[in-house]
Amino acid sequence: MLAALLSVSLAGCGSITIPFGGHADESPAITTGSIGPAVVVQEPLPEALSYSDAARIGQTAGIAGIDTMPKDGIDWINEVTGSAGKVRPLSQTSQNASRTCRDIEATVTSVGGVHRFGGTLCKDQASGVVQMEALATEPS
Repeated sequence: MLAALLSVSLAGCGSITIPFGGHADESPAITTGSIGPAVVVQEPLPEALSYSDAARIGQTAGIAGIDTMPKDGIDWINEVTGSAGKVRPLSQTSQNASRTCRDIEATVTSVGGVHRFGGTLCKDQASGVVQMEALATEPS
């Protein structure tokens, strides 16, 4: 009896094996976009905007899809600097053979206060790289 009780209680310490082999009826993997696109930030930047925050704004917009950003914008946060805000589309997208571009407005709440920046985001269709150009700053 003691042996049976001991084996049952130790069964909770056992390991569970999950097979990694695929089956014909399994769906293929889906890319969720949780890893952001590479971002190139054009310099010089407005004084109140850090390179890290500008890159995070571009990365967030790239994950959301420059051409499919919601009108009311998307929230972004930079865990490194503690800054956060919202990026909103200001124009329809324009496309040429290799790039999709859109004018944006971003709010940045940081240690330096709350600022608004205008800019342009462009995504290279072949490489997926997002280019961020911040054009102006205005305290909020």
